[in-house]
Amino acid sequence: RFDLAWQMEESNAFGTDEFIEWCRLVGTNPYICVNAGSGSAEEAARWVEYCNSRGKTYHAELRVRNGSFQPYGVKYWGVGNELYGDWQIGHCWDGREYAKRAYEFAKLMKRVDPSIKLVAVGSDNDDWNYDVVKHSGQWFDYLSIHFYANQRSYLDLMATPVLYERILKRVYDTVQKARADGKIANPIKLAADEWNVWYPEAQPPWLEQVTGLAEGLFTALMFNVFHRLSNIITLACFAQLVNVLPLIHTRDEGSMYVNPQYLAYLLYVPRAGERVIPCSVETKTYESKMLNLENVPYVDATATMSKDGRILYLHLVNRSPDEAFECETKVSGFTCSASAATLLWGESMASKNYFDKPNEVRLIKQDLEDTGSSFTFELPAHTACVIELKT
Repeated sequence: RFDLAWQMEESNAFGTDEFIEWCRLVGTNPYICVNAGSGSAEEAARWVEYCNSRGKTYHAELRVRNGSFQPYGVKYWGVGNELYGDWQIGHCWDGREYAKRAYEFAKLMKRVDPSIKLVAVGSDNDDWNYDVVKHSGQWFDYLSIHFYANQRSYLDLMATPVLYERILKRVYDTVQKARADGKIANPIKLAADEWNVWYPEAQPPWLEQVTGLAEGLFTALMFNVFHRLSNIITLACFAQLVNVLPLIHTRDEGSMYVNPQYLAYLLYVPRAGERVIPCSVETKTYESKMLNLENVPYVDATATMSKDGRILYLHLVNRSPDEAFECETKVSGFTCSASAATLLWGESMASKNYFDKPNEVRLIKQDLEDTGSSFTFELPAHTACVIELKT
């Protein structure tokens, strides 16, 4: 069929069943966004029925005929995508218009399965967010917000997560005010369900770009933002995965490589605890005139602890392009011993991986001496690092 959004032919070879199978293969939760632009509320409700119903209804039986007797149990559903933008088909003029439309979609979708979690379209526009939450917030569990960095200057790119952190806090304050004014009882969290860097060369339809160590550090800094805001952001999705604004680059004959943004995931995912621990940093700062930001810290840090309380992780990023820092680290309230440090490293902040040079940027592991709860660690320039401390 002709895809009106992307203005090209869509084979529809990869549909709902294939998507669910892929999610199971990689061990992730499916999150489906319904068409609230040119689609109907009934169409969205039937999609929920196809995925989640155990009944003998038409769409539940269609899923069975397609090979899945058990429901898919899709928990997370987005009601439209960026409908504040005129690039979207069926975009809304303001938050009130979207709230009215989303209200009807959510009502029908939850009639099919009341247990699903719904994500409303949010933006960085306070008026939009206020109206969406006040007039339809009783149906939603999340308000989405999307952001893409495009700063070419290294230090400006490194400062961008500071700006995003402020925006996310402001959006959440607006959500809370709208909940109070609209007497919305259910809590609404934020879903940072599209974030990445997006440079001008990444043009539709393939959106190809090659990112380097600088973007890997940006990704690590965003993880630290999500740590600090974990009480308000409980859903986040990187956009996207393979070849399109990618983490993974592939060719049809089978070759592939991963970029430094993927390596930031590889650094953090196995080395992050389920609990965020208070963490403060004293460091040199700089100014980003482009973003109108002062006092951007050169060293950014968060701390997390494993669920069993046995490992404390320190997540560090050195924004400086050329200066290493001797980090004097003190842990209070725990008896710790340093175990290991893993670094995201490249020769320069412009270092990139390619098909023929897949390890120009890589993870490096260092064993640390048993230094107790107070120790000094040298954090190299333009580096992200996770230190594991045994408690």
